[in-house]
Amino acid sequence: MTLVTIISVLISLLAAGLFLLLFWDGINASNLENNLKIIYKKSLWVGICIWVAIIYILTLTDTFTYRPDVWFPKFLIGLFVPVFIVLSLFINKHFKAILDNLSFKNLALGQLWRLLGAVFFLVAIWEMGPKAFLASGYGDVLTGIIALVTLILVRNNLKQARLSSWVLTLVGTTDLLIVLYILLSYHPIWYDGLPNTAMAGSFPMMLIIGIAAPIALIQHIITLRKLLLNTK
Repeated sequence: MTLVTIISVLISLLAAGLFLLLFWDGINASNLENNLKIIYKKSLWVGICIWVAIIYILTLTDTFTYRPDVWFPKFLIGLFVPVFIVLSLFINKHFKAILDNLSFKNLALGQLWRLLGAVFFLVAIWEMGPKAFLASGYGDVLTGIIALVTLILVRNNLKQARLSSWVLTLVGTTDLLIVLYILLSYHPIWYDGLPNTAMAGSFPMMLIIGIAAPIALIQHIITLRKLLLNTK
């Protein structure tokens, strides 16, 4: 349990840090005026710090923890609210300018923490969750490896980089959907067996679900946007 806790905390902080770097570099590379860059950089710092702090506080106070009298999995709030908030910014012209300047290099770098998703092997083996989490472990590790390959291809400006970014997006998104399916399928609201996924809303797993997973999904959406718009 201690090892799972350490890895979960590390994943949440690493994912947030790489997400900060992604947008920081995007702001610097954009054509926004300097005063706007300063404002967006401050907003970025404050926004991510508040996001991480809220998830930690709500997790440690058992806000997302499973309760038999609640009819829906509360961890879904922590998972999807950050995604909806970020996606709502896509209509802002200044935010679009930043999105256009997010690099494929940093988008791939931002998925490297998925290698630490091997923690799901421990969750399954130690029966903290269902054996189905083995699939999550394989999916995360595979995504992390593809992210590393993509990063190398992009840094060396090789023509295979774009294809690798497509593969990273498809594999990584599929992995996230598989994890969500497992979390919901084995949730004690409708699953009577053991082990289940009641621990999803509790410390430390909620740190991954409320911070790292939304960041991974947002980055996949941004990568898909860049690929479809054919931007560099």
